Amino acid sequence: MSSTISDIQKIVVSLSEPDIILEPGSVGQLVVTMTNRQEASDRLMLEIEGVDVEWYRIPMSALNVAPGETSSARVNFKVPRDSSSRADTYPFLVKVQAMETGEVGLAQASLVVKPFNNLQMELDAKRVVATFLHPLNDLEVTISNLGNAEETLELFASDPEDDCVYEFDSDRITLRPGQTEIVPMAVRPKNASIVGGMRLYGFTASARSVEYSFIHANVHGQIEKRALISPLLGIFLLLLVFGGVGAWTLRPRAPIPIVINSFASPIKTVTAGQDASLSWDVSPAGSQIIIYKRTGPDGEEVAIGEQKNLVGNITVKPEMPFTIYKIVVREHGLPDRDQKLRIEVLPPPVPEKPVITFFRAEPPVIHVGESVMLSWETSNAKDLILDPGDIRLSQFQQSHSVSPDQNTTYQLRAIGADDKMKAATKNCKVRVVPKDVCTAEIVSFTGPKGEIYIGTPVKIRWRTLYTATARIETDHGVAGDVSPGSSYQDVTVNEQTLFTLTATDSAGNHITKTLTITPIPRPVVQEIPPAPVPSTPPTTTEPGITPQ
Repeated sequence: MSSTISDIQKIVVSLSEPDIILEPGSVGQLVVTMTNRQEASDRLMLEIEGVDVEWYRIPMSALNVAPGETSSARVNFKVPRDSSSRADTYPFLVKVQAMETGEVGLAQASLVVKPFNNLQMELDAKRVVATFLHPLNDLEVTISNLGNAEETLELFASDPEDDCVYEFDSDRITLRPGQTEIVPMAVRPKNASIVGGMRLYGFTASARSVEYSFIHANVHGQIEKRALISPLLGIFLLLLVFGGVGAWTLRPRAPIPIVINSFASPIKTVTAGQDASLSWDVSPAGSQIIIYKRTGPDGEEVAIGEQKNLVGNITVKPEMPFTIYKIVVREHGLPDRDQKLRIEVLPPPVPEKPVITFFRAEPPVIHVGESVMLSWETSNAKDLILDPGDIRLSQFQQSHSVSPDQNTTYQLRAIGADDKMKAATKNCKVRVVPKDVCTAEIVSFTGPKGEIYIGTPVKIRWRTLYTATARIETDHGVAGDVSPGSSYQDVTVNEQTLFTLTATDSAGNHITKTLTITPIPRPVVQEIPPAPVPSTPPTTTEPGITPQ
């Protein structure tokens, strides 16, 4: 009879998660479990290789661990929310080294940085003047990609009245993270006027992602259109030619009629809470300008305030379901002039429901006086509450240590952005046993099925839970430490053998389970000699007879 037990690794490293998925600016945590399988205590040093040192922090990088004991350390990850934190998968190595013996334990994981977007647009001039002789204006649009993923953008511009033409030097550009691009844009009115007043057009230049339409940026500007001859200049010339100083002195001048050249908003529909811009252009000078608003069909008309400039704009916040804005222009001796515009207001988007991806205790069975680490992962949660105790937790927190003195069921509640929305809940149980009760479990300890022949290699398999160390012994005096958890061992059995698996917990308590393997001799195959082939007698024919 012979039995073989392989050497085990002296320092064993296990990780709570193989992949740490983070959005830049958020916090993630990795729990590293270190087991000292050496014969003496040692100081274990934890290191991370392959990830920028600014992206992680190890609160306690060195721990004293007794022989056969297991200890855990946390690694906190936080990736800066800027364009230098490129969206990608970063593999890294977790290294635990024994300071006394130099033994090393390794484990591999990956840090997955999720993409985020942040586009900004600027104009080198917010307002340009288009005259009859010089209708074309050249602008520079500065577009910056402050996100961490490459974006391909389409560029376009428009005004509410569609009275102007916009041409970009390039209608589509690609920006790397952190890149800024300046794109020339030409703008001009569609029609030029020889005689007329000044008109002001508000326009919006936009950049929108080709792949995701919700990723976009806007910038607003104004085009002041001027005719070759303004009304005031024409009146002045006519009066200068056909009138005189005496006629001007003796005859009262007729008041200039009130004109509302424009009263508009670049957008006609907004989401609740979103701002809108109102712009106007009125004459004559000296007029009193008041803007009013009315919300909904039955709302009361309220004055926003008096405006001092004949040409200007203000920022307003429309309210649901719609808001009607009215500009009133007053001049002494003339009837009031007014103009209205309506902005539709859509309800705000429904916040996403809170989700608890997992909620677990590690380990779920402990001795009296020991601590257990509760860990979880949530999304769309504004607040977290841990019961019992009604403990308020940060939405960025992902673990909490507890020390129950009896069997306890913990519940995690995730509360969403909308307080009226039902909270997500998950439970996990922690069982507390006396110090002399073994927390280790042997789930299975099995050998091969069917007949086993003497001298044939076979596999014995086992699975244990909450086990600090594991050991297999035979009734023939062969023994050796094996890996706790799920594993197997190749053995060669030449006679009936009793295998005993011993699982020991962190307090030194143990349980056992046995397995008996009885091999049988390999059957002897006897060779059977081939059967003799019968001979064929010769055929004779009598004279004069032909065989039929």
